[in-house]
Amino acid sequence: MTFPNMPFTLGDKEGDKTLLSYLKEKSNFAFLSDNALEKISSLGAELRKERDKLLDLWPLIITDALRTLKLNDLRESPKGFEEKAKTFFDETSLGVVELKEVLEGFSKFEGMMYGASPEHYRDHVVHSFRVWIIGHGLLKSRLGGTLEHGVELEREITKTEWECMWAIVALCHDIGYPLSQIERVNNRAREALRNQGLMPLGDLRFAFSPQMQPFHDTMIRLMASNPVLLPKTLRLNIAKSKNARKKGDAEKEERKYVTHLQNKYYLKLLKSFDDLEHGVVSSLLMSKALVYFLESDLCHDCWSPLTAKDARQFLIRREILRAIASHTCQDIYHLKFNTLSFLLYMADEIQCWGRPTLTRLQEEPAAIMEGKVQVDEFKATEIKMTITTRDEGWTEEEVQAWVGKLRRMLRLAVDTPELEKSKFKFEVKNENGDKCYLELKGGQLKGPEYVLSVNKASSAP
Repeated sequence: MTFPNMPFTLGDKEGDKTLLSYLKEKSNFAFLSDNALEKISSLGAELRKERDKLLDLWPLIITDALRTLKLNDLRESPKGFEEKAKTFFDETSLGVVELKEVLEGFSKFEGMMYGASPEHYRDHVVHSFRVWIIGHGLLKSRLGGTLEHGVELEREITKTEWECMWAIVALCHDIGYPLSQIERVNNRAREALRNQGLMPLGDLRFAFSPQMQPFHDTMIRLMASNPVLLPKTLRLNIAKSKNARKKGDAEKEERKYVTHLQNKYYLKLLKSFDDLEHGVVSSLLMSKALVYFLESDLCHDCWSPLTAKDARQFLIRREILRAIASHTCQDIYHLKFNTLSFLLYMADEIQCWGRPTLTRLQEEPAAIMEGKVQVDEFKATEIKMTITTRDEGWTEEEVQAWVGKLRRMLRLAVDTPELEKSKFKFEVKNENGDKCYLELKGGQLKGPEYVLSVNKASSAP
């Protein structure tokens, strides 16, 4: 099955059925192993009822994605050595087992988070799989299988590599969520226990090990850096000053790239980490567990530049980590729709159904799954979609939650005129006729605006 043509609607009645039909078509996911495909074929009709199977499937998909990325790394698997390279691949050396322990701990903690924030907290394990399938379908069917990364490379990232990068991004983008919710747990506990006459003697307090501070700073620098080509004269001067080329021992490949720290990204990601936003926390947890990211190249100076192959692999890792970190960092703005970061944000929004809050589970057990999304267009220069919820009414804060983040991400900043030829329409409405929207058209951005049927008023919050 191919991914649905535009326009398409995803909701409780057709959402999982559509996604599972696409997932079970083996040709859509060529990088997956027979073991992963077999487990996929055993999934039932509703993903929300397959949580245990998904927890077993999750590390298999991550392993397959990492295997494919490594076999496409010409430093590890050069031409003519591909088949032999496969025999050196060791699954236990990847760190996926450690990362799975993070996910399992997250899964066990979810029940507590439901209670700490019953009106807001939603399932994330099943959600991540839905996001993965949605984004994979949009990547292949609407974005031509490739995404924009803003760097000139001698050998571009292949379509298969983008699929693997997307799988890691989608399935790991929320693993840092529990840490960002600790304060909610504290607030609920204080409120409940005070009402029983008990005084708090302390709160749950967690912090990363001080010894890991250099690691976290290095990884945030990696996320905030760009591979750039050194001027030829500088490359020659560096080579001469180092006596890099010994007589009769010329380097096989020229080292001509360095990693340049993009200060705006760096400061924004540092702020996001200080706020313990789960996007950057997820990136750091993943980079600590997976050896693939521990083996990233990052130039701390220009005396040992990167080769073209090194720079390409640096960029792949950077794109994965930056996309995850960016999806909760509203200070980072976007100029293109066909990037890994923006695809994650939009696929996250498209996956709006089947994620009941505890309040809904308690009050409306028969009608909690009726949210739906209609995607009218999704391509590199145009996105148009509408989300329909069962909410009976909205406050201004709820409106801001829907479209306020997008308004900050599409805002006046350096190079904003590049969006002039792009179109974007994101609308949310409920069963009462209330709606809010954000629209980009003709180089002008309108919104966030909302229309409340009760007040019969239109304004910008």
